[in-house]
Amino acid sequence: MDTNFEEVFDLAVSNGFLTSEAAAGGVQHSLGFLAGVPIPLPTDIAVDLGSGGGLPGLVLAAKTSCRWYLVDRSERRCSFLEWAIGVLGLSGRTEVVHSDVVRAVRGELRSRANLVTARGFGSPGVTAECAVGFLAIDGKLVISEPPNEFETRWATGPLRKLGFVNFGSWRYEGSGFFAVRLVEEVSPGIPRSWRTITRSPMF
Repeated sequence: MDTNFEEVFDLAVSNGFLTSEAAAGGVQHSLGFLAGVPIPLPTDIAVDLGSGGGLPGLVLAAKTSCRWYLVDRSERRCSFLEWAIGVLGLSGRTEVVHSDVVRAVRGELRSRANLVTARGFGSPGVTAECAVGFLAIDGKLVISEPPNEFETRWATGPLRKLGFVNFGSWRYEGSGFFAVRLVEEVSPGIPRSWRTITRSPMF
């Protein structure tokens, strides 16, 4: 592991933001998010949902040349992410968004992202509804999923109602990943309130 990443993830573990297991395999697992989609261009915008301990957002920001927004609602985790961005030398094009995801998606990032990533953010229905508002047309949502469970967990019908089509699934270093592509404009009413999304997910 890169020395700087080791320092960052050691602190994430000590603060309870990551497990030791997640930290140990964090760099390789994070790289899997890009294994099945085009590498972001320098002019692209990417958003990581619930960045927490920095996986995959910090790793992907370090390994790509686009602009990244790391969204998290915890003040402690956001303070950690700000510190980590400095340690990793990512300050010029990586920004922490201290906000509830539903509030953030209704702001300046709406419909601007070419890529959204999510690692353990929530159930498929919750993740898809929160992510879709960030994406521009042709943008991709990439999530890490248990291998061989994509078809049962990510229902085609509800995804299509959100404007998504399947972009494919893949394995990387033993982990599973799944991507969808946005092909239609998002309804202004999406996402619904956080309480509604969590109490009555679309799937």
